[in-house]
Formats: sequence, structure tokens, C-alpha cells
Amino acid sequence: MPCPNCPSRSVIKHGAQLSSSQTGQKTVTRRSHKALWWAASALVILGLSPWWLNKVLQMSIARPDPSASADAIVVLGRGPDYTKYRTDAAIQLWNAGKAPHIFISGILDAPVIIELATNRGIPAVSISGESCSRSTWENAFYSELLMPNQVASSPKPTILLITDELHIARATLIFRSFGFEVIPHPVKADFSMWREHIFREFFVLIYYAVSGRLQPPTNEDYQMATTDAQSRIPRRQCILAQE
Repeated sequence: MPCPNCPSRSVIKHGAQLSSSQTGQKTVTRRSHKALWWAASALVILGLSPWWLNKVLQMSIARPDPSASADAIVVLGRGPDYTKYRTDAAIQLWNAGKAPHIFISGILDAPVIIELATNRGIPAVSISGESCSRSTWENAFYSELLMPNQVASSPKPTILLITDELHIARATLIFRSFGFEVIPHPVKADFSMWREHIFREFFVLIYYAVSGRLQPPTNEDYQMATTDAQSRIPRRQCILAQE
């Protein structure tokens, strides 16, 4: 696991100037986000439900592939009410041989999920995580920063991304912007979750789109996040691994 004061893989990886192909990719990404903004605006104007936008994004951006394998399974936290479902999904994928390592990301959930998974037979060497991140953007940043070397050494690591179906489209876009090849694995949300989170997710998605948080981070973004991580990690002791 990387030390907090070591040079960040994120900064090393993204420190060079963008190539022409990367610049083209960012242009396409901006266009897609502009389209998302206009689509969302149209929904509001026409009085259509955010539920429909969420479902359309799931089908177009975050369609699962049950046959796919990956370098790692990444589980995002959502709070104690949803921990069991995510833990179950991660264990099922690992037991099916879909990926050799499970990485848990989230300030509240990660320690609990790691304990639950190891108690249910996941070897300590096959699971790690972090409780540093406080947002989906930080989930992606810290996952890239702290992923085990055998996963992160790949130029474009493939991950099975576990979160609820409300969150999966936005999470997929953000992790892709960090260079991950994402295979979405949404966990079904019950009615109470839809009722509690659908409008928040709708407005957060719009905020991320218009603020550039769905685009590949700039070098300045990485430098600022890495500087913050170098103080946050030792202060909070938030790198998690079973001894």
C-alpha cells in the first residue's frame, strides 16, 4: 500500500501534457456532458420525473455485463442501511472468480464492509480499502491512489463497480474520467431509497456535469487532491488493510 508522502501515482500518471488523442477525448466528454445538461433541463421544463433520466442514464451509460471479469471489485459506501447488500454483491463476484481483489471506498462503510467480508471468508490479502473519501469524486481519486500495485500497474485497470442503481451512472462516469475501465454492477435500490435519494442524485448529477467533475481531472485537480491526501491519510489513519 502506498505511503502518504510518496509521489502520487495519480500525479505521475497525469503529470504530462495531454496528448492530442486525450484532448479529443475531453472534447467528446464535454459534448456528452452538455447533452446531459440539456436533457436534464428539458426534463425539468417538461415536468418529467428525474426517475426517467436516471433510468435512461443507467441503460445508456451503466449497463451491466454479467459475463465480464475485472482486475478488481470496487465497492462504494452509501451508509449503514445499505452495507449488507453491497457486501453480498462483492462476495458473490469474488467467489465467482470475477476479480482477484476487493477494494472498499467510503468514509463510513469501508471498515464495516472489510470486517463483514473477512468474517465471511474473504482472505485478508484479497481485500483492502480506504475511509478517506467523502464524495464520489474522492472515491475515484483514492481508489486510483491506493489500489494495490498489482491492480494499479495496469495502464487502464478494469473494475467491477458496485453501488446502488441510483448512483451507478454518475459513479461510472466519474471512475471512467479517472482512467478506469468500468463494468457497472448496480445493486437494486428499494422504494425507500428511491424516495430518499432520487432528487438529491438528480441535482448532484447536474452539479457534477456543469462544474466539470465528470470530465478527466486536470493536473491542478490532482495536485490539490494529493496535497490534501498527504495530510488527511496520516491524520485519519484511513488506509485500510487486514493484517
